[in-house]
Amino acid sequence: MKKKLISLLLSLMVILSFSMSNIYADTNSTGKVIYVSLNRTNLEHLLEIPIIKEKTSNSGYVALMTTRGDGSNTDQKSFASIGSGVRANVLDQDYTIFESLDKDGQAQFKAITGVKPWAINNLRINRDLNQNSDYGSYGATLGTLGTTLTENSLKVALLGNSDIIKNGELKKIRNLALTCMDQYGRVESGNVDDINIDDNAMPYGISTDYKKLKEETKKYYENNDITFVELGDTYRLDEFRKNLNENTYASMKKRIYQRVNDYLKEVFDMVGENDTVYIVSEFQSNLDHLNKRRLAPVMKFTKDGYGLLESATTRNSGIVSNIDIGVDILNEFGLKNELMIGKSFKTVQAENGIEKLLNDFKRIVSINSIRASVVNTYVGIVSASWVIAMIALLFKNKIPKKEKGLGRDQIFKILKEFIKLGLIMPLAFLTAPIFQFKTQTGLVAGVLIATIIYYLIGSKLFKNDDIKQMGFYALLTIGLIIVDCVIGTPLMKTNIMSYDAINGARYYGVGNEYEGVTIASAVFALAVLLNYKKIPKWLAVILSLVILVTSAMPSMGANVGGAISECVAYLLFILLIFDVKLDLKKIIMIGVATVLLVVVFAGLDFLMGTESHLAVFTNQIIQEGPGAIINTFGRKIQMNMKLAKSSVWVNILIVSIVIIGALIFKPSGQFKKIHDKYPMIFKGFMASFVGCIVTLLVNDSGIVAASTAAIYILIPLIIISINMSLEKDTE
Repeated sequence: MKKKLISLLLSLMVILSFSMSNIYADTNSTGKVIYVSLNRTNLEHLLEIPIIKEKTSNSGYVALMTTRGDGSNTDQKSFASIGSGVRANVLDQDYTIFESLDKDGQAQFKAITGVKPWAINNLRINRDLNQNSDYGSYGATLGTLGTTLTENSLKVALLGNSDIIKNGELKKIRNLALTCMDQYGRVESGNVDDINIDDNAMPYGISTDYKKLKEETKKYYENNDITFVELGDTYRLDEFRKNLNENTYASMKKRIYQRVNDYLKEVFDMVGENDTVYIVSEFQSNLDHLNKRRLAPVMKFTKDGYGLLESATTRNSGIVSNIDIGVDILNEFGLKNELMIGKSFKTVQAENGIEKLLNDFKRIVSINSIRASVVNTYVGIVSASWVIAMIALLFKNKIPKKEKGLGRDQIFKILKEFIKLGLIMPLAFLTAPIFQFKTQTGLVAGVLIATIIYYLIGSKLFKNDDIKQMGFYALLTIGLIIVDCVIGTPLMKTNIMSYDAINGARYYGVGNEYEGVTIASAVFALAVLLNYKKIPKWLAVILSLVILVTSAMPSMGANVGGAISECVAYLLFILLIFDVKLDLKKIIMIGVATVLLVVVFAGLDFLMGTESHLAVFTNQIIQEGPGAIINTFGRKIQMNMKLAKSSVWVNILIVSIVIIGALIFKPSGQFKKIHDKYPMIFKGFMASFVGCIVTLLVNDSGIVAASTAAIYILIPLIIISINMSLEKDTE
């Protein structure tokens, strides 16, 4: 009996010890996190630091991230956005005063916030909270990262600062606290006050005390789950640069990078196998900002693999958003917070990842640098050609008709070819990335080459039929958009007329410019095919459905506004071509069908896990209730009002309204004549016009989308009017 009892106890001890070892292993497997801020640096500069260069070759993942906050772009807003997981709004101020408080300060903090102070606090936190609440456009909650960590019993520490001397006075800059603080502006432990030394050979006569920082890092690393470290010397160097010449800047930079290298060596030697180290520049340097190099580096070092980071926010290898970092930190601990709309990182193994990333960055910067001038030129060409054509039409009888030389007929023929550029160039912009040009000159050359090629092909194939030629350009455009959507929109991501990561408004799918193109080019192309009886009506229905699904599907085009606008335009076009009489009941049915379509796409988004903009919007509604819908559409209205004052695209809308108004009165009965001669095409104009209005209402850049859609209405209208006018002269 005694032997059996001893055997049982031994067995229980073995089982218990095995279970405890498993528990210990599971707990340890999460590891700790060290987050090192090297603000105001870029990827090339970080790679000059030997330990970073070495680590990224065998164990690190790298990306460039957008640094945008809510409203103006500042260091503080980027730091706060990381901690919110949403673009955040804080006061645009020079200083972020987080500090250890004395007894009076602690009492004051409690009176102001209603909670007990911690080791590091911000007495002015309510100003930032109120700023974000009153003027924030994205529903950010400041301090979400820190709050989530502490609520899950994870210990957070903060070390270092970016303090400077201004006008002989110490200015406290502790921006990293905006990332790791809780909702009340507190950080549980750390040292942000007593971590610098006087050093007249360094910017502002201040330097991080690296000897002390190494000791503090070890101490806080052992006692905390995540340690945030702000190495302020890189920020100070960038702010102080205007006081230096080329040689003294290089000397200070070299000295700082040597010290940073020594510190990072200690960090990498210190961390365990399951730990994670982040190295982040939350904002770009002043010089990079000036040169539109407005993506900053983020690095993540784990126990295995190396290459590039990506996230569902961007769906772009090597490009992430600042709102992703906080989400990824939580993910390291198996946590998430639905208030954070950023996405955790995915790792992409890549042998030459950094080289590829730097090449992509060069192209992105070039596109961002020339986009405004190129698009403005395009809009100017389109608007000017329309105005000139309408003036010529209205005063046609004033233009002499000559048999030889430049007479009325020749002038109108030249004008028609000039006007057609408006239809060709969206196609040229879309296909120019195929040439793989990266410089500004190369990118412009690519667009010009593509434009010439398409013009020559269209002129050759449809020499004597303007409508077929225009239909060819529209069909080619919408066909290419669909193919691009199916393969992940690589052309949409890299063309001048679309979006780019620096602006950060969109990273994938069909952008606002091409949303309008998608709506109206598809309708016009189908209308031309039906006009010439090249396809039956039922095929037009199927093709409309294919275009709608591919351009709006969360895993492809992923444009919610486009889904709504296209659905209305295509359904109306289908009803019109089948001669269905429109009444209130039919209009309500179109509205219901559109709502159901969005619901279906939202359901697919969740099922497929594509985490597109629609999923984010749906999550916000779930979290915040119907107020999220009001906030979102309020933001869309504000954006359109802003664009109405500043965007060059509004010129096309204004010119469109003027021309349509002119055509109503002169030539007399012009719209009826077009309707009678080209009924299918006129029905396409009606459907596209309604699509313009809808996209203007439901899209945050509706003016842009409506303008590009108007191109496929006005250009055919003007050219048809010119042709009808010339035909009248020959009668």
